Amino acid sequence: MTEKMSGIFRRILYFALILVIAVSAVKVYMLWWDRYEAINPQVIAATSYTHTDQIPARGILIWREEIVSSRWNGPVDYPSLEPRRVGMGETIAVISASSGRMAVKAGRVGYFIPALDGAEGNWTYSAFWNGMAPLPEPPDPVFFSPGGFVEKGKPVGKIILQPQELRCILYADVTPALERDIRSGTVRVKAKDGEWPGKAEVRVASFHGSKVKLYLTLPFFPPEIVVSRGIRLLLEAGEQAGVSLPESAVVYREGKLGVFSVEGNRVEFREITGMPVEGGRFFITGGVKPGNIAILNARSAKEGKIRLW
Repeated sequence: MTEKMSGIFRRILYFALILVIAVSAVKVYMLWWDRYEAINPQVIAATSYTHTDQIPARGILIWREEIVSSRWNGPVDYPSLEPRRVGMGETIAVISASSGRMAVKAGRVGYFIPALDGAEGNWTYSAFWNGMAPLPEPPDPVFFSPGGFVEKGKPVGKIILQPQELRCILYADVTPALERDIRSGTVRVKAKDGEWPGKAEVRVASFHGSKVKLYLTLPFFPPEIVVSRGIRLLLEAGEQAGVSLPESAVVYREGKLGVFSVEGNRVEFREITGMPVEGGRFFITGGVKPGNIAILNARSAKEGKIRLW
């Protein structure tokens, strides 16, 4: 019995010793790794960067339009169900009347769409400008079905007259740069991220605290835009030149925002000015120039000597 207990004790002591050695090895490795990272940190070079304020906005569109009606009873067909530009006298629908197939022709030049949304004649600047009430949700268009029966005098679609300026009412968050642009008379807008912005004329502006209500003339009017009276825009304002670094290279230290700058074989904390931007980057307007080297992981960085190679 005594020999059995002695064997168990030896095994426990053996495994305990193995565990102590393993834990000690891990600690030694971690100390070595911390020391290695301290003198061989990952670094990153600051790159040139231009920042603009990107302000999303939802607006409603305003245009002049005319309803097109049939002069006959009968099933209707369309050369195309897509919004398209038509010339005066061009066939936009065909009615299978009792006297034969009769062509409904465009009386004006414009974009024809075989649909109505019920807001025709009511969707105007005067209806939505006064006050700061939320803008209405645009009604969904109801497209006419090919082969559907149309009575004499009833609509077959509408024409959005061309040429004309496409107008828009929207709310936007005010930034100093956007306010300067508004007061200068134009703002830069685009319908999709990645597009080149165009200049929209500011017809009327009404500032209310941190918000501004704008009535704009948009710099574009493609035919596909007439499907809905609503639009989502990106307003661009201001343009600042500086540099960018990953956000991990920027840290607060003793109440100051900065980076750990690498000069030769030394690391020094350098105060900066700037702000976070998209893509996990930090836009720096002062304190760092293009090509300057900084420690990538600022939270674990320290001032002193380093070895880069």
